[in-house]
Amino acid sequence: MQGAGAAPLRRAVKWSFILALVAFIYAALLPPALEIAGALLYRQDRWLLLAQASVLAGAVLIARRRMRRLEGQAPLYLAGFALMAPVCLLGHRWLLSAYDLSRDEQMADFDAAVLAGGRLSQPLPPMWRDCADALNTLFMYPAEHRAGWISSYLPLNAGIRAMLGLLGDPAWAGPLMTAVGGLALWGCARRLWPADREMAALCALLYLGSGQVLFAGMTSYAMSAHLALNMVWLWLYLKGRWPADSAATAVGFVAMGLHQPIMHPMFAAPLLYLLVRRKEWQRAAFFAFFYGLAGLFWLWWPNWIWHLVQAGPATARPAGVDFLSRLLMVLSQGNYGKALPDMAVNLLRFFAWQHVLLLPLLMLGFAATRHDALARAIAGGLWFTLIIMTIILPDQGHGFGYRYFHGLIGNAVLVAAFGWKQLKDATPIWRGLLLVTTALACVVILPMQSWMAYRQYRPYAELDQRLLSSPAAYVLIGAVDAPYAKDLVYNPPRLDRGPIRLLRDAVGPEMALRLCVGGKQAALVHPGDYRAIAAFFNSAVNSQAERENGQAAGMLARAGCRVTYL
Repeated sequence: MQGAGAAPLRRAVKWSFILALVAFIYAALLPPALEIAGALLYRQDRWLLLAQASVLAGAVLIARRRMRRLEGQAPLYLAGFALMAPVCLLGHRWLLSAYDLSRDEQMADFDAAVLAGGRLSQPLPPMWRDCADALNTLFMYPAEHRAGWISSYLPLNAGIRAMLGLLGDPAWAGPLMTAVGGLALWGCARRLWPADREMAALCALLYLGSGQVLFAGMTSYAMSAHLALNMVWLWLYLKGRWPADSAATAVGFVAMGLHQPIMHPMFAAPLLYLLVRRKEWQRAAFFAFFYGLAGLFWLWWPNWIWHLVQAGPATARPAGVDFLSRLLMVLSQGNYGKALPDMAVNLLRFFAWQHVLLLPLLMLGFAATRHDALARAIAGGLWFTLIIMTIILPDQGHGFGYRYFHGLIGNAVLVAAFGWKQLKDATPIWRGLLLVTTALACVVILPMQSWMAYRQYRPYAELDQRLLSSPAAYVLIGAVDAPYAKDLVYNPPRLDRGPIRLLRDAVGPEMALRLCVGGKQAALVHPGDYRAIAAFFNSAVNSQAERENGQAAGMLARAGCRVTYL
């Protein structure tokens, strides 16, 4: 790497290498706690950071010093985007065992099943209306006496899955959105740099090389749809014509209604502010008007749906129904001392699941935004989201990389592309580095990520299959018998598949009498069945699980149930 033009390359690579090693050491010193993001950084992602540092060092040694421009291969890159869809679907079935691990994933499929049946809320049988919490109503609308149940998320991610389910398989939703996101990102790059086809190729490689994009596309999270719709919106926005702006407002309406109304506005706000800075008053007013209407609609939505869930129309609306009370509840928890450490974990996890060169190019790109208002607006979505989520929800829970940045991966790639444009004489050297790091990531990092995803999902999926095959009428599960055992208490909307799963601690003597009418069979999960889950987190099964199972077994037997273990 000789010559003045290589100076930015040397600095960016050096600091990226150092940061990756420091991040690995930091993660290695974390206590192996059970907060999911920190636990996954400690158990898995620190090794990805070390692998990235190794790949970067190896690529510097073996990359060709100068290469011709990366252009003229558009069909190859576009085929790569299209191929992501079947790869994600196969990954969902083979690597993730076709299992919804987290409550967020489960709620997407729960709501999709309800919507596919032509309802906005699934009615509950009378016996469950006053004891539905035992069925696990986490992330559902609160109610004192339930007429039905549905998640408290907005409906359009589930709606997309419902439509695809009616056509074939709802699991296609994430894969298809992943492919659409790549195609729209390509379109954005071609519009931003119409005379430079290499920029679209660069963006394609950074997108295709993102493990977070690929593995999130295997799940039912709304994040793949957020990424796809944000990039489609940006592509339309960059056209700067009224038909495109009209289409962008429609896309924005859908994006706001995917699952949480705040995610898309954090992406769009800096770009809409750019219209004000440029004094494009008509466009700014047009977007403000329609986003105002969309915001009012989606803020009204939970209040309407709650009335379908709550059986008593005269009941006062509890906190946690509308978005304002949810926000106040989150802010009242006051865990501000953990906010910065949690966000540091999130950012480390984010870069651990991205293309190796995203971080060094992003550092160069942020420097470039000082002189380019559009680049600054695109980068603004990253900064805005980072600040807001640090304040209101720094703990992301489950997910590959950092979920709340997922809809902004396209922004990060485009900012990195602005950094690429600053390389000038060093660009031929970077081309070789880009291709070599991409190839090494495919043979080193991607298999690691695949194994990590498999190991995380498989223990839960295997126990889930055992639960499904049980002949019992009910299975009682301790919420804290093992890490995230509560998420195993997942029931279909109509309670029509396998034994009904119940939270063991929510079943009391009175409820047991109702459950055991006719001498029904009730099963408990032996603590030993959780060993694989506990082993993944390098922890032990709850020492009280066996005692609490015994107490529950006695209560159920006295109520007339036939009690067994899985």
